[in-house]
Amino acid sequence: MKLSSKQRKYLETLAHDLEPMVRIGKGGVTPTLIQSVIDNLKAQELVKVKILDNASVEKEDVADVLVEHADCTLVRIIGRVLILFRPKDEEKKRRIVLPADHEAD
Repeated sequence: MKLSSKQRKYLETLAHDLEPMVRIGKGGVTPTLIQSVIDNLKAQELVKVKILDNASVEKEDVADVLVEHADCTLVRIIGRVLILFRPKDEEKKRRIVLPADHEAD
């Protein structure tokens, strides 16, 4: 899913007060961790993932793996925190309604 800058800013604002739901440590990205991200995205739609200081992985690599395997969109990387978004499949069950994309104007 491609997000406009307006939509990214909106999601960043929503994520500001969220605590990281998933933490990546020295074990790196594992199938269990990916499943945890998927489960959190299904429940919340917007998730923060914290890469701890003892992790031996690069944040860009983590973002690439999670976006691919969790079928989500990277909103932003801030420091060692990733903000990920995946809307619910059913529109009427969505908690987050993105603002209209008017960037083409």
